[in-house]
Amino acid sequence: MIRYIVKSSGEKEDFDADKLNKWAEFAAHYEVDWSTIVLEAYRKCYDGCTTLELHKAMIDACVEREDHKHLKMAGRFLIGSIYKEAFGGFRKIPSLTVFYSHMMRLGHWERMDYSEEELVDLDRIIDHSIDINYNYTTLRQMKDKYLIQNRVTGHCLESPQFMFMGMAMQNMQNQPKERRMDDIKKLYRYLNELKINTPTPMLINMRTPHKGYASCCVYTTGDNVDSLSTGDHIAYMMTCASAGIGAHLLTRSKGDPVKQGRVVHQGKLPYYRMIQSAVHANMQSSRGGSATVYFNVLDPEIFDLLVLKNPTTVVQKRIRDIDYALLSNRLFVEKVAKNEDWMLISYQVAPDLYDAFYANDYDLFKRLYDGYVAKDCKKQIVKARDIAVKALTESAETGRIYMTYIDEMNRHTPFKDTIYSSNLCLEIALPTKPFRDIQDLYSDNPEGEIGLCSLASIVVGRVEADEYEDVAYYTALMIDNVIELMEYPFPSLKATAQARRSIGVGITNLAHEMAKKKLSYASHEGKNYIHQIAERHSYWLHRASLRLAKEKGNASWINKTKYPEGWLPVDTYCKAVDDIHSQALLFDWEALRADIKAQGGIRHSVLEAMMPVESSSQLTNTTNGVYPIRNLRVMKTSSNNKNLLLAPDLEELGPFYDIAWNLDSKDLIDMYAIIQKFTGQAISADLYLNLKDEANISTSKLLKDYIYMMKMGCKTRYYLNSASGIVHEAFVETVEDKGCAGGACTL
Repeated sequence: MIRYIVKSSGEKEDFDADKLNKWAEFAAHYEVDWSTIVLEAYRKCYDGCTTLELHKAMIDACVEREDHKHLKMAGRFLIGSIYKEAFGGFRKIPSLTVFYSHMMRLGHWERMDYSEEELVDLDRIIDHSIDINYNYTTLRQMKDKYLIQNRVTGHCLESPQFMFMGMAMQNMQNQPKERRMDDIKKLYRYLNELKINTPTPMLINMRTPHKGYASCCVYTTGDNVDSLSTGDHIAYMMTCASAGIGAHLLTRSKGDPVKQGRVVHQGKLPYYRMIQSAVHANMQSSRGGSATVYFNVLDPEIFDLLVLKNPTTVVQKRIRDIDYALLSNRLFVEKVAKNEDWMLISYQVAPDLYDAFYANDYDLFKRLYDGYVAKDCKKQIVKARDIAVKALTESAETGRIYMTYIDEMNRHTPFKDTIYSSNLCLEIALPTKPFRDIQDLYSDNPEGEIGLCSLASIVVGRVEADEYEDVAYYTALMIDNVIELMEYPFPSLKATAQARRSIGVGITNLAHEMAKKKLSYASHEGKNYIHQIAERHSYWLHRASLRLAKEKGNASWINKTKYPEGWLPVDTYCKAVDDIHSQALLFDWEALRADIKAQGGIRHSVLEAMMPVESSSQLTNTTNGVYPIRNLRVMKTSSNNKNLLLAPDLEELGPFYDIAWNLDSKDLIDMYAIIQKFTGQAISADLYLNLKDEANISTSKLLKDYIYMMKMGCKTRYYLNSASGIVHEAFVETVEDKGCAGGACTL
């Protein structure tokens, strides 16, 4: 029996059942039986419990019901506590003017150039009642990760609507004054309606004095100590700037001579350990940084590199706290398919062969490769399939050996310069160039180049067809403004990032949209519909970038892309894709081409990238990226928190959702290939292995998928997830929220 409770101030108060009932009745909003929730919460607590414990018991009782109505009720409880912490309660929400001044004084919001009249005007459009209609999943993620709070005490300082308004105000502050109020209102609306999905660095920092908005950083080092040490510095500083790291070391191998043979090269492992240390030296929000390191299938160290994450590897050769990706090309995959020999050869011995490996000239690479096979030089001959099988089985067992088809990445792209690798989550495909040394990194006119991409995604299904053009425009404008507002750790990065203006706008909530249309990823009709979605997405992003080019000018390095000559994604995609669908193009790409050529290009060097949306899909309460759902009910875990994510419209659409574990990987690859057709960068393309009653993973199945991805023009393969058995509707799967670098690249 509860006779008294303890308030947040520490004061004791007699327990009043009436207050608890009224609280529950308000939260239930006539949709559920609130009395049973009250009884369950009452039973969970004890005499002398705190109001916080009682409040949590009410939320837990709702969440345990695992349905949308009770999650909405839980959300009302949670928003009540957010308002209580931030303002003292619902009835004490301040005006925007008062709140803005308060947050500025605390140093949490940046001082922005808005007049009193403008703040009053913006205050009129803030609709705090929207917060009451967000469900628990959305609000839990906001409170745990995105709303400004004292991270030591956990005390929340702002509400969702103030967060969205602050983001819009800071992002649009440098827009022409005659239009910026309209731009703020538009962006605010698309954000609070959860139609634009923004990455974690923006959600955390946009409105604050801290302008670390970077999503993805990609770099390459040269074959000398100055360039290699510069790479370590990049990894360290860009982790501090909230970016996820994609690292590629274009350097010699273990046993190679250094300084005319006076020193023996120790291989890549010591350099990888330096990268691991650099990204884990500092925290990003609530977690350390992350990196994926890329190595070449020609590398003589390949078999050691493939087992760096395996727990059975000897400690001296184990580096488990970063991830790895294998770079392969068409010739290698062909030799895997035919079970032929493959040559391992050092970069020091064959630098021209390595250069050709990253290009899209198959004949040139094959000619050079055959020449080195015939040449009397230091090399090793192994079976191509042995490498592939080792890589694929390590992928299945550790989950963290990713795949990159680098020649396809350099073929189906708007860029003219060489792309050496992808990023942390394998959705980025940007040119990089080694820095000469640290001085070069801090130069305004560098020899080297870091690839930097800012991300966001559009929530399909929540954006109507007639507003997709406008949402695409404001998404591109938002990221374009970020490129100007961002704090850059290095002068060279600011120079190249603003010259390239590379953006990556993805698609999220695809599984929900497919379920709404009662279409399967595996059906011909479903693949045709995915084609429609991907085409619309790319077309309106190109129109948005063209409009921004007319308003603000072309990217200054647009001539380093194929856009001035009229290149479009429909020109260079893998034609095998058209064998798996029958959908004709719906948009006038030729008119678009003519308009781009007339403009001399567009505002951005590249536009599309399909990233995982592991973290912020919880904020938008949507399905993750372009993936099918893993289960109808998923418990996301992050640090010490858990968040229940139900498939949207579960009660009505549950039978129409494809479950990832039950789909054949061929159908998933087809889906990725169709989307890749319209994607200038790459896709964080997960595959799912349902082992069912199999004792061992089928290597023939792994090889078949690996070869098929190359055939269909895929550029990357991200996680190879595995599970046993059929997924049942009643089962709640627990999934780690494994965002990259504080959620940077994974949004």
